[in-house]
Amino acid sequence: MSQEPSRAEHGKMDQRASQASEFFAVTHAELVPFVSDEATWYDFDYLETVELAGIVQSHYGVALTETLLALPFWELLDFLDGKRTHADG
Repeated sequence: MSQEPSRAEHGKMDQRASQASEFFAVTHAELVPFVSDEATWYDFDYLETVELAGIVQSHYGVALTETLLALPFWELLDFLDGKRTHADG
């Protein structure tokens, strides 16, 4: 009997699927990664930090810091959503 390999918890990310989809769309991710609840941007980064900061500033109206990028990704999504200054995204 084969067992499916266990994956890290991802319930918090599942609850933020639309926020994550928006983020990956505006950052032009070629492949959308599986993101566990513990993952940070640094676990799957695909853009230079300067390029990402420009996209986030333009889309969300929020300035990124290295501290923000070190948060669990679901917390970063919540932060961006809560602090956004561009209503239409």
